[in-house]
Amino acid sequence: MKLFILKTDIKSKRQLNRLKPIFQQNEHIFRWSIDLDDIDKVLKVETNEDSKQNEMIQLVRDQGIYCEELPD
Repeated sequence: MKLFILKTDIKSKRQLNRLKPIFQQNEHIFRWSIDLDDIDKVLKVETNEDSKQNEMIQLVRDQGIYCEELPD
């Protein structure tokens, strides 16, 4: 299993709701969560080993939401 920790600019439940169907329908994603109280609006995505971080980032960006790798 892989865990991706990403920085986003999600500010509202409306934006969050745009991601729900995308992540729920993706067979590679087991679990996901977002911390709207965190300054970086951290998105955590647990996936299978075949998933790539850039693919997860692109899924979010395709919804018009800023997303990038969260630096250590």
